[in-house]
Amino acid sequence: MEIKRFVLLTALRFSMIWDLVTTFLGTLLILGNFSFVPIGISLVGTLIVGAFNFSTKSIWERRDFQRNDLFIQILLLRIVWVLAICFDFLTSLTCNATYVAYRRLDFGGTSVEFGNVFRNLNGSQAMIVLFVTTLTVVSPMMVGYIRDQDMELWGRGMGCGVWGVGCGGRGGRNVTSSDF
Repeated sequence: MEIKRFVLLTALRFSMIWDLVTTFLGTLLILGNFSFVPIGISLVGTLIVGAFNFSTKSIWERRDFQRNDLFIQILLLRIVWVLAICFDFLTSLTCNATYVAYRRLDFGGTSVEFGNVFRNLNGSQAMIVLFVTTLTVVSPMMVGYIRDQDMELWGRGMGCGVWGVGCGGRGGRNVTSSDF
C-alpha cells in the first residue's frame, strides 16, 4: 500500500470511528436515557447507519433500473440510505454540539433538544462543529471509495471522480496501462 493511501485511509478510519461514537452517544442524548433499551436502540441504530454509510459506493453504483424487479428494491435502498445519512448527521451533530456547548455529556434522564444546544454555541464554535461533523459523517463513504482506487491516477487527473463521474462505463473511458 502506498504511503499516501495509508495516511489518508488511516485518518479517515479514525474519523469513521469518531462518527460511530458520536452517532451512538448522540442517539442516547436524544433519547434522554441511559438504560438497556435506549443503549440497544443506539447500538443497533449506529451499526446499521455505519453499514449504510460505509456501503455508499455499492448502493449508488447500481445501474439495474432497467430490470423492473430490482427497480423498487434499489429505490428503497437509496431512500433508506438518505434517511440513514440524515440520522447519522443529526445524532453526530447533537453529540458534538452538546459537548462543545456544555463541556460534558449528560445522560441524566432529559432528552437533548438540538435547537437549544445549538443556540448555546457562538458562531465560531458552530462552524467548527458543523465542519468536523460533516467530515466525520463523510469519512465512512470516503473509506469505502478510496480503498478501491489507484491514488497515483489522482495526481494525473485520470482517476474516477468522487461519485464515479468520468469512469469507464459511465460516460467516460477506462484508464489502461497504455495511458502511461
